[in-house]
Amino acid sequence: MQRYRYQDGFEGFLCAVSLCLVDGAEPTGFLRGTVETEPDLFGETVIEIATDRQTALQFRERFMKAVSQPAFATARYAFHSQRADVELLLWRYFTLGLKTGKRMGNMLADRDVATVDKLGRGVAHEAHKYKGFIRFRELKQGFLYACIEPQADILVFLAPHFVQRIGDRPWMIHDMQRAQAAIYDLKQWRLLQGVESSSTPEYTQIEEECTELWQHYFKRMAIKERYNPKLQQQHVPLRSRKYLVEFEPIK
Repeated sequence: MQRYRYQDGFEGFLCAVSLCLVDGAEPTGFLRGTVETEPDLFGETVIEIATDRQTALQFRERFMKAVSQPAFATARYAFHSQRADVELLLWRYFTLGLKTGKRMGNMLADRDVATVDKLGRGVAHEAHKYKGFIRFRELKQGFLYACIEPQADILVFLAPHFVQRIGDRPWMIHDMQRAQAAIYDLKQWRLLQGVESSSTPEYTQIEEECTELWQHYFKRMAIKERYNPKLQQQHVPLRSRKYLVEFEPIK
């Protein structure tokens, strides 16, 4: 019995899956990151997996050729759901796909395929929503800053979008719940871990004025007779409003 410990997110996980296939092993579990584990009384070993980008790319190409590109994209989204058993779930999904080929696209009656599909669609939906929920604000330090607290780990899906949308300013998207941030320096974006908020952000005077103007505009444009809080919550859930300036009290 053995578990595999991988690093570096989805890319590292693909390396672990690839090694399992090469070894012909049936893993009992996967471990993420550098968290120490207690010695196992039943002789279960932990195998450390080094991340190799070429190995991950080769597995991606193999799976997409055997099944499809959308099936691989669904698996990637599902991985970022951070469900407790998602690695073993995706291990079964990947091995089933390599075994059945393109037929897997029509196998939604299979429990694992249906679960991965549901998780993937949920994460993709949340990532799409947050492209509209993010509110960048200008800090005195000279860059744009935005806070989010999504249910899934979606920074890797948001960052490329905002590189295209806001490529002429440095920015940071801070996932407060996971203490991580996507940072863009006008050349490339990167993901940083362990990014804690130690103080209240200091916004520029222009940013403060723009925020106030936007809040008054948002309030004035509301039509009292058509106020529908239930419908509003369907489009903008309460958990997403914490960092939306239009829902902050006007100073």
